[in-house]
Amino acid sequence: ATPRCSARQLVREALERYGLDPDEFGQFALCDVVGRPGGAAGGWQGEHLREVGDWERPLVLQELWKPKAGWSRRFEIRRRQDLERDG
Repeated sequence: ATPRCSARQLVREALERYGLDPDEFGQFALCDVVGRPGGAAGGWQGEHLREVGDWERPLVLQELWKPKAGWSRRFEIRRRQDLERDG
């Protein structure tokens, strides 16, 4: 991944890397999730999720926007139908 890669390109590459059909990238979205350690099982607990626009550049977002102290961010790939159901 490079700063020039769009969220859409990253989803497609991730699907291909994990042996899924990269042509199904439209069914998935890259999400920017902010959270912190200490969830129920002692793991990471996401607190806020935002779907990244297909043409946004996640590495640029990561570079320009840092969570407050004690918080962290990660990118997750989610099925769009799950986002619509949870939204």
